[in-house]
Amino acid sequence: MALEHRLLIYVYRRRTSGVEYLVERRWPALEFAWSPIPAEVGYTESLESATRRNMAHSWHAPPPERLVDLRVCGHVTVGDLDLIDWGMGYAVRANWEPRPQELGLRADIAWQPLPVVMGLLEDEPARRALFRLHVAAAE
Repeated sequence: MALEHRLLIYVYRRRTSGVEYLVERRWPALEFAWSPIPAEVGYTESLESATRRNMAHSWHAPPPERLVDLRVCGHVTVGDLDLIDWGMGYAVRANWEPRPQELGLRADIAWQPLPVVMGLLEDEPARRALFRLHVAAAE
């Protein structure tokens, strides 16, 4: 059985209307659900450095205003693959906007408040991680 580690990055920002979270849906949209930003993490890499590297290189994001280790781990078995998801929160400034078309990303993206994102995420560990981040973001 193969084991793969993946990073889920929960990007968020504070606006006057409240905290918003960035979610994406890979194309084709009918095959993929909305999710936090999936990213690779190397076996010798810390979650923090993998988060910084992925956001800088894949999203051209500014350095985080705050990083939050969500201490939530999801585990899914698909055939012969054990997939382990690790969650990290990544705060960006209120006016930062990703430009996926410039980055060559094949995905829909959206900033949404907590209640909307909770309804979009299908994975229970992802919802737990998001709620943990929401509590930490309020601090």
